Amino acid sequence: MKKIIFTGLILAFAAQLNLVQAQVWDRQFTAELFRLDEEIKRNELGVDFEDPTMYTGSPYSHPSYLMGKIYKDNELLADDVALRYNVMADELEVKRTLASPMSDARMLTKSPDIYVKIAEDIFVFVPYKGGVEGGGYFEVLYEGTNIDLFKKHMKDFTPAKPATTSITRPVPAKFADEPVYYLVTKAGKFYEMPNSRSKKLKVFGSNKDLIKDYVKDNGLDLNNQADLERTVRYYDNELSKDSE
Repeated sequence: MKKIIFTGLILAFAAQLNLVQAQVWDRQFTAELFRLDEEIKRNELGVDFEDPTMYTGSPYSHPSYLMGKIYKDNELLADDVALRYNVMADELEVKRTLASPMSDARMLTKSPDIYVKIAEDIFVFVPYKGGVEGGGYFEVLYEGTNIDLFKKHMKDFTPAKPATTSITRPVPAKFADEPVYYLVTKAGKFYEMPNSRSKKLKVFGSNKDLIKDYVKDNGLDLNNQADLERTVRYYDNELSKDSE
């Protein structure tokens, strides 16, 4: 009998603790992280983002929520939360757990003081002319001593096409990745990298020939993300040598 009572007390305490944790989550995150006056945009362009049968590709950087962390002013604010980047709306969606219903998802406040780590990917918010409006999220691919490499996730959207005859099939909407890469100085200046391989070299300025030789000698393709990261890492190391 005593064992039953003791077990009941433990379960009651655990339930109370969970309730307290939930209250802390709601109070803290409502105040600091969520903008409750704006709805998450999941039904844009005549497509229900939550119905993947309506389209190919994905309006998200990753179609599913992944576990991650939220930081504010370089301090861990939330650990083991479910995150997803909505590329089309340029919003970060947050749920308490992967199992939490979609109705519980919230939009993260857009602030340069807040950044997230989704699995191994880091996303930061960069303001425009000092303001949130016009700013956007970027993925940090490489953070160096002198230069960084950022990726702006972009999607090319093609609307759905209905069947035109009885023998043709309807074509679902399509989201295609069209990322844009930037070299970013420590002073916060962005240099957009063109789509052309040759024009990408011009972004390296006076070091263009040095980078051209490095790319050629190592058989790299600047239109390949991994090769681009490797090249920027090399460039950053060369800049460090020049400053010694």
